Amino acid sequence: MPVTVRQILSLASLKEARLLAGAKGLDRRVTSVTVGEVPDIADWLSGGEMVLSTMFAVKGDLERQREFCRRVMMADAAALFVKTTRFVESIPADIIELADKRRFPIVEVPQGLRWTRLMQDATELIINRQASLLEQSQSIHRSLLGIVIRGGGWQQLADEAARLLGGPLLIIDTSHEILAASTDLSVSPAELRDRLNRAETRRRLAGMGGGQKHFRVEEEGLPAMFVLPIVASHVKLGYVCVFSAASDLTANEVLILEHTATIAALEMAQDRVRFETEVRLKGDFVDDLISGAEHGADSLLRRGAFLGCDLSQGAAVILLGVDEFDGLVSRKGLDQEELDRRVELLFSLCSRLVSSSEASSLVSLKSGRIVIFVCGKSAHDPATLRRLTTALQNLGEAAGGLSISAGIGGFTPEASQMDRAYSEALVALKVGRKLHGPASVLPFDEVGTYRLLLDIWERDPDEIRSLYEETIGPIDRYDEVNGTQLTRTLAVFLRNNENLTKTAAELYAHRHTIRYRLEKVAEISGLSVFETEHKERLGLGLKARSLLMS
Repeated sequence: MPVTVRQILSLASLKEARLLAGAKGLDRRVTSVTVGEVPDIADWLSGGEMVLSTMFAVKGDLERQREFCRRVMMADAAALFVKTTRFVESIPADIIELADKRRFPIVEVPQGLRWTRLMQDATELIINRQASLLEQSQSIHRSLLGIVIRGGGWQQLADEAARLLGGPLLIIDTSHEILAASTDLSVSPAELRDRLNRAETRRRLAGMGGGQKHFRVEEEGLPAMFVLPIVASHVKLGYVCVFSAASDLTANEVLILEHTATIAALEMAQDRVRFETEVRLKGDFVDDLISGAEHGADSLLRRGAFLGCDLSQGAAVILLGVDEFDGLVSRKGLDQEELDRRVELLFSLCSRLVSSSEASSLVSLKSGRIVIFVCGKSAHDPATLRRLTTALQNLGEAAGGLSISAGIGGFTPEASQMDRAYSEALVALKVGRKLHGPASVLPFDEVGTYRLLLDIWERDPDEIRSLYEETIGPIDRYDEVNGTQLTRTLAVFLRNNENLTKTAAELYAHRHTIRYRLEKVAEISGLSVFETEHKERLGLGLKARSLLMS
């Protein structure tokens, strides 16, 4: 605890001192002692000083005495100790009233008390208290640092900090992901996570957590808590939260909170190194897997096993594309640094989800996309892969509201053929986005001839336009002029495997009407659905149309 005016007044040398004003301010913190015998002493104060003065510099001038006292108060001094009767008869009544209002102690000391003695006694008290605080601070720091040195993680750090505080504690990052919660919380971490992620709470923490001082948070549904930002190199990394019903923290609690935030920043720096190392190692391995270069199967299997990935029984690839990162949707005001941070968070969330469902799989971050080599039983089951992909997509919301598109490759049995698995997922991602836009999901087995058309489109879009104009373009223009549905009829007919009855039922038309429309298609385009080669060209034309319309 810091030294207060109340403790200064308990000194033996001040037993005859008299408190003139500011009785409600006796708990003001005293940081140092200074003698103020010049009229502009307030200009040299930095706050917390115990000012000693005979007011010699303003003797005989009541207005200057008032100004002297007012300025010392405004400079946030701890208290004013004065000797009256020799140079000033008394402190003006309006100054006494102002001091009471501002809870600023003014103390009258005996004429016979030497300033040197009072300064020595007060300074000794302050230094002893500072030495005690320093020793206490070092003890707290050693205790918390020991957790890191011994290889402890977030949970051990939170539990030790809670033990020192004597109350529950929570550590979260800037995305409000709970890194650790002490075991004595009155609510479950899951409940806390939901409440912390409310938009109002997020705005409150973001708005008030810009500095390096603790602040109080009282939100509906949340226990009252004090929050201290975790800051390194002027960058906010997260928050340490201590739950307390008190109106403010004690100096000792603030000390523990500050040391916890310092150690947390160190742990976050270590996490960052681990993260970057993991991304690099996995990225290098994935680059070799998908490069198509000659790499021995045994070497790939060994490297995969080192990273926790078992490719010995084959794998399927899921490729996640962040639509904001690839420019498919608006970034909603996010700068590149914040977008990168959210993509990294998505990567971490995906890693946890995949690890919990198929522990032998591998998740890698590559150029803003997340590559997942799914191993184990899930890799063989298209339905399971689809469900896993949907779950991964949903993590975009938890990562800051990101829109996620996905391509799913087919199962590949050999580690040396993983370049094919990745290529399939990449094609499925591209085709899905082209046909269905952002947040699409497409398995490779649904890509079909779109794969060839997309390849042509990326090399020469005019080829696709020519294919469309030679097949479906004239039919579209006829529909537009005459209000008919020839193109739709053709698409439904081919989708129903050329079954007139099913097509008629879907379009609520007679079979003869459907046949008439198909004959009209042949008349306009010169291509008949009843001739194999013509039918294939019309099918490709419809797909070219989908690419162009998207």
